[in-house]
Parts: sequence; structure tokens; C-alpha cells
Amino acid sequence: MVPSGSRPLVLALLAAGSAFAAATSGQMSGRVSDDRGRPVAGATLVLSNPVSGYRQQAKTDAQGTFTFRNVPFNAYHLDTRAPGLVATHQDVDVHSQLPLQVAVGLKPEGAVVVVEENLRLVEDHPSTHLSIDKTTIERAPAPVQSRAMESILLTTPGFIADENGRFHFRGSHGQMTYVVDGIPVSDQVHATFSNSMDPSQVESMEVITGGISAEYGGKPVVVVNLTTKSGLGTPGGFEGEATFGASRFRTSEAGFSARGGKDAFGWFVSGAASESDRFLDPVNFENLHNHGKTGRAFSRFDWILGSQDTLRFSLSGGRTDREVANLVSQQAQGQDQRATTSDFNASLAWAHLFSAAQSLDASVFYRASRAELKPSEDLADGFSAAPRPDSPYWAKQDRTLDNLGVQVAFTQRWGKENLLKAGVQHIAFPIHEDFRFAVTDDAAVADPSDPLYPYTPAGGGRIFRFDARIRPTLTSAFIQNDIHLGSFFLALGLRHDAYKVEDLSDNLFQPRVGLSYHFETGTVLRASYDRLLVLRENENLALSLSQEAWDLGPNAGTPRQPLRPERQHSYSYGVEQQLGRAGRVMVEYWEKRSRNAGDNAQFLNTGVLFPVGADRGLFRGMNVRLDLVPVNGWSAYLSLGRTRAIFQAPLVGGLQLEAPEAAPGERFLIDHDQKLSAQAGVTYEHQGFTAQVIGRYDSGLVAGDPTEVAGNPDYDFGSRYVRLDSEGTWRIQPRTTWNLSVGQEWTLADHHRLAVGLDLLNATDEKGLYNFLSTFGGTHVIPPRTLAARVKWKF
Repeated sequence: MVPSGSRPLVLALLAAGSAFAAATSGQMSGRVSDDRGRPVAGATLVLSNPVSGYRQQAKTDAQGTFTFRNVPFNAYHLDTRAPGLVATHQDVDVHSQLPLQVAVGLKPEGAVVVVEENLRLVEDHPSTHLSIDKTTIERAPAPVQSRAMESILLTTPGFIADENGRFHFRGSHGQMTYVVDGIPVSDQVHATFSNSMDPSQVESMEVITGGISAEYGGKPVVVVNLTTKSGLGTPGGFEGEATFGASRFRTSEAGFSARGGKDAFGWFVSGAASESDRFLDPVNFENLHNHGKTGRAFSRFDWILGSQDTLRFSLSGGRTDREVANLVSQQAQGQDQRATTSDFNASLAWAHLFSAAQSLDASVFYRASRAELKPSEDLADGFSAAPRPDSPYWAKQDRTLDNLGVQVAFTQRWGKENLLKAGVQHIAFPIHEDFRFAVTDDAAVADPSDPLYPYTPAGGGRIFRFDARIRPTLTSAFIQNDIHLGSFFLALGLRHDAYKVEDLSDNLFQPRVGLSYHFETGTVLRASYDRLLVLRENENLALSLSQEAWDLGPNAGTPRQPLRPERQHSYSYGVEQQLGRAGRVMVEYWEKRSRNAGDNAQFLNTGVLFPVGADRGLFRGMNVRLDLVPVNGWSAYLSLGRTRAIFQAPLVGGLQLEAPEAAPGERFLIDHDQKLSAQAGVTYEHQGFTAQVIGRYDSGLVAGDPTEVAGNPDYDFGSRYVRLDSEGTWRIQPRTTWNLSVGQEWTLADHHRLAVGLDLLNATDEKGLYNFLSTFGGTHVIPPRTLAARVKWKF
């Protein structure tokens, strides 16, 4: 017999279960009783967040107990109902993997009860973040649902769309860390570099853009916390779904997911494969040589090892085979470059609960990725000057990048709502790069003695070869303390990173401070300061660090400047206001100042990108987010962003094949600068029917000078989509696109369900560019009007 005073602790320990299955989710348990303290069996509880769309339902057992598992960190509204008793409503917060205990008391009907349902729609946490639930993820319009992750993130204010699933945020590019069930992934995972994450594996995601916790490092300018789906407590022990889709350009897709388990063990698996003749965003409207196919699989297994210990094991991987899109001249030459990328991921996490207020969690993880660029033909030194399919340049690459990491963290809840978390982390990034290129057109030889132009008609062609292995490491320690002081919320963090690669080392103490104040009017004022050490992109890092690459350019013979991690001061100031029960609005001003500001530079038209850095960076802007929660089936959102992005020369890293356009000390706008990005969505749902309209406006990124390519058939087409703004800066012409979606779901026998959906993407067939003659991104066009259809069977 358990003493009654010990029951809350015992319940917490027994409920620990999946609270530790993922460091980005928690668990909430409790007991429902009547006014005489007796358990209420069969009560229905609904845990929801009206803004993100999250919703989970549970029922009490014979003892009146209930459990919500795998709950993403967020603020929630809990509704409890039972026959003959008055319903209750209360707000709860889940911001830790420590199990949360909630007691619910119900009074009989007819009793004098004052019920106040204060629907809280704003959060008092100092960080700037946006939560996106699986319901929003599942209905995101896209020609291929399993490759829609980047388009989902574009609903975040301030995210600027770029080609091939890339995007810019707060003036930065690529400086983002995914945290998948507590495991950091800082590799670039869009289709050019790797294999995009499949949204079907995601239960919920949180996009953090300001007030970054000290537990996040690597590339923490933006942190995307992904909570994947779990099989623990699956109703009936098993459920699954199969999806089929098709769209324009001979695009097809098939996917599946399934999960099962009870209270002590759960499993979830998913997989998807797709193929398309417009696999990536091409370099012209003709869409030349752009076929590709990809496949991806994910699995997660959870074990409850008693009342205090849990294990989680995850495996995932994917492969992409695609053609490299051609320019008009390359198509005429018969160029047939192809690219292959693959990745494999494994992680094991263990957690131990010392008490309801203390836990220790540890994990080890491994990620292996490979990228190959295959030319139309192989070349050897001494090749002839005959016309070749890869002209005027030939390139070949075979690159591998691994992540090997271990991390340990201790969490302590003190007081009623305060949390302390401290931990250490070590990650190694073994990199092997084999890169080759040559000039195949003697017309491109400006000076035969210049090693940049190795082709000499007399001696035959020469090939530049680079083959190197490096092993960057990052060793970190952090402490984060979140403190509630009445209406104040204080987030205090300190992180130390020690980074080393070759003969370059850097370390930095990084204070992270956030403060907010919550008024009774539903107003939250917040401010934050983040000191960040931002690592370079690891993809092609060895070449960017090498003296050999430096000697190919105009600075040959001089020592290469080191490509150091970016050091950034990041500030955010915002106000959030609840609009009664209708919704909320957030306005934020942000600013970042950095040394060694980071970006990528593209090598010719190969899709091979190299990390580069500028001496300084200055970024500032404003974001606005409006959310209207569902009323009679209608809901809506609006995201606005303005970004100013300035670099100061010189640039270092990458392949600096041409003389710099800016002198040292000179400041210039980069192609992350956009005066306005806006996205709005309106959704209607009723009895299984869903209709959605999403409109997006981009005022235009900074572009190259079209007069430099006048008459060139490869690029002249883009001149009409570029304009001079009032500042005398060349920019992409503004564009507005509309996506329309409808869907219907039917309930069949044995609880099976059938859903069909139609998406009309770029409904007005707007023609436009993402970028033009960009040093960092090249030239790419936006997708034309596309009709996509999908069928989903849930069983």
C-alpha cells in the first residue's frame, strides 16, 4: 500500500515514461476527482494550443488517472468533461522533460460554480518563437509532401524564400540548427547538399529566432526543435497511413507511416519516395536537364525501463539522385552532370529520473553524409581542346561529412515554475573532400601562365586536384536558468564553446539573457541579448581553408586569411498582445552585429557551394506575426518581415576565382536583403472538409547587374525580371504568388479514414526569379503553375 501523501511522487515516477523519450517534449499526467475526492473514471480531457493547432485527447481510467505523452514544449489549454459534472478549463505549461503533475477537480451539476475560461494565447517566455503543429504540417501545399519542410518554415515571419528549399532569416543563410528529439543536426539538409527531412515524421516543431537558450550551439542563429512521432500509448496498439501523390512535370510520390505500442514500448516508422522532371528550381524557364528522384526512411523506438529510466533509439537515412540543371548553352553542348547525395543517422538516448524534480539525460549520435558531383565525362591531364560537353568548365567532386557526438545534461525544477539545466557536449566532424576542376574552353584562357586557367593549347589541359581530410571539433558546456518572478520571466544562460580545426582554434563565453513582463491586459514585453559563436558550414570547408584554393585566384602567392567562426551580438525587442479570444499579434525589432560574418558562395553552375566569410556584418529588421484562432471553422495568420543585410569587405574562403568587387573596408548589400516579405493564410475546416488560401509577396532580393550579360542567351532572359530600386540597387522584381488547397476526409468502417486533396500552386502562373547573377546563389526561377493531387488512407 502506498501512503496517500506519497501518491503524487509515485505517479510522477511511473509517468516518467516518454517524458524523457525526447528532450524537446514532455509528459503531463494527473488525476481527476469529484468534490468528495473520489476518482472520476471515463472523464475526457483535451490538451490543446489554439494558435499552433496542437490537440491531444485522453480518458481517465478506473482510478481517475490520465496521461498525455510526447507533448512538445509549449503553453496549453486543458479542458476536462465528465457526465453529470461541471466542465473545467485551465492553462498549463510544458517546458521541460520533467514529468508534470496536474490535479483536476470537478463539481456536480447544479452546484454553484463560477467557471472562468481564460483562454491564454500569449506566452511570457522571453524567446521569440513560433510553434507549428502536425495539422498545419500535413496540409502545407507542395508538389511533393515529403519535401515540404522548407516551405513550412517559410510561414515564420522574416524567413525569405530562395531557390531549392534554401531561405534567409534575419539576414543570415545556412546558420540554422535542427534539434531532432534533442539531437542537434547543423549540416545543411536541403536538396542541394543532402536529403530534406520528411515532415511526416514530425509531431510538432518550434522555430526559435531570438532569445536562444544556452543549450544550443553550433549554428544557433535559428533553432528548429522537432518533436518526432512516438508509438507509446498508441490507441488500439497500432495505426498507420499510406499516401500517394502526383503533380505536373511527371512528379509522383508514395509514402507510408505506422506506429504501435503500449505504455512500456512504442515504435514509429515512416518512409517516402518521389520522382520529378522538375526536381530542383532550374536556372531558366526552359527547365533543362532537371530530373531527380529521392527516398527517405525514419524510425524511432521508445522503451520504458521501469519508473526511473527510459531509452530512445532512432535510425534514419535517405538518398537523392538528380541531374544538374543546364543553361541553354550547356544543353546545346550535351552537358550531362549528375549529383548524388546520401545520409545515415543513428542516435541512442537514455534518461534517468532521480525524483519528480531532477533528471539526467545522455545521448550519443552519429550522422554520415556523402555528396558526389559527376561530370559528363572523365578527363585526364593533357586532354584536347576539342568541344566538350562540360564547357567552359569541368568539375568533379566526392565529399563525405560525418557527425560524431555525445552530450549529457542535468535538469532541476526548483520552486513552482523555475528550471535549471546544465550540460556538456562534444562533437567531431570528420570531413573528406576530393574536388577537381579544369577549364575546357581555350577562349576562357586569359593568361596561360595563370594557374586559374590551366588549359594551354600546346601542352593540353591540366586538372586542378584537391584531396584533403580534416576533423573539426566542438566542445561545449552550458548552464541555463529560467526564473519566474511574479509577472517577470528572466532567462539567464551562459555557454562556452571551444572550436578547433587544423591549426585554427577559437573559444568564446556566450551570455544569453532574456527578460519579459506579462501585463494583466494580455500584453507581454520581451527583450533578449544573445552572444553567439556560429560555426562555418562544414560542407566543402577543407577547400575553403586551403592555401591551394587561395592560390587559384587573384591573390595567389599571398597567405590566405583564416576562415574563422562568426562572432555575433544579437538583440531582440518585442511586444505581444492578445486580441481577446480572437488571436494574438507580435511585433519585433531585431539587430545583429558580427565579425567574420558567414555565407556560402556557389562554384559556377554546379550547385557546389563553399563557405565564405566577410570581415563584418550588420543586419537589422522588423517582424510582425498575427494569428487568428479558429472560430466557426475559420482561422488565419499573417507574417511580415523586413531585412537589411550588409557585409563589409574583404571576403575570405571559398574559391575566389575573380578579383573582388569591393575593396577592404567597403560596405555593400548582400542578396539576403529584402525590404518586405509577407505571407498570409486563411483556412476553413468543417466536418472533414478543408479549404486554404495562402498568398506570398516578396519585394525582391539584391541582384546582379543585368547589363553585364546583355545578349547572353544563358542569362539575358532574366533581365526583364530585375529592376533598379530608389537607392540605385539592382533587385529582383517584386512577385506575388497564390496557393489554393481543398481537401476532404471521410470516416470508413473499422475507424479507417480516406482523405483526398488538391493543391493549385502559383495559381496565377506568375513568372519570376529567386535570384539573378548572385555571387552566393547564382540565377534560379520560381515554379510555374502546378496542380498537385494526393490520396491518403489512414488505418
